[in-house]
Amino acid sequence: MSVTICLHICFIQVKNYTDFQRFSRSSIQVLTMMKTVTIVITSGILVTEVVWQLYKVYISRYRKEAINMTNGSTNGSTKQIYKNTETKLYDVMFFSKDSNLCRSHLGLKLTPCMKLNCAVRYVRRLIQYLDSATDSLDICMYFFTFPDLAKAVINAKHRNVVIRMILDESMTQNDRSQIINFYKEGIQPVSQKLDILMHHKFAIIDNKILISGSINWTKSAFFGNFENVLVTDEVAIVKPFIYEFEKMWTMFSKTASPGLHN
Repeated sequence: MSVTICLHICFIQVKNYTDFQRFSRSSIQVLTMMKTVTIVITSGILVTEVVWQLYKVYISRYRKEAINMTNGSTNGSTKQIYKNTETKLYDVMFFSKDSNLCRSHLGLKLTPCMKLNCAVRYVRRLIQYLDSATDSLDICMYFFTFPDLAKAVINAKHRNVVIRMILDESMTQNDRSQIINFYKEGIQPVSQKLDILMHHKFAIIDNKILISGSINWTKSAFFGNFENVLVTDEVAIVKPFIYEFEKMWTMFSKTASPGLHN
């Protein structure tokens, strides 16, 4: 009887030991798998962090190059250069109440002052863009009374550039002087009596360069208001403005305001 009990106890102990060995092996396998997963996750985190740090270095260098170009010969404009050596135009101009300080030298053959954000310098640059037109010049402007910009448009007409101009109806009621000058030169702006404003302010040069922003082409806007202007030849931006102008030109030219002809 005693021998039987002892053998039974030994058998149970042997069985328990075997189970313990199996449990130990399973545990080791689980721990090994967990260690492998941990290594993979850690490696992934490290790789992600390295990529992120490299990206930040790239962006930092890219911004510094843009800032250097902004503070260089472009006098406040920003031009982005792509790897394929194609240069894209992104010229940004800001006007503020300080722009009024530059108004005094506006009549001095548009001579800018030493400030990089001189309003006269910006006006000169806009005129240079208008002067670059060789085929077409489409202007959609709520208010247009600035003589120097008007002269640039008229000069473009003298170069046989096709001029199309859309103005708001209020322009014909408040200031007709520039409109009369345009008509004298064979430029016929169109407008239409609407219950809403034609409040666009953009121009398209040769269907390639867009001038757009918040600013009306008036002296008071260039020399006294907080305004912005963007000049770009980015196709993805220029094309929608071309479509918008064509749509509006079709609509406005059908029923052009007779007030423009008076």
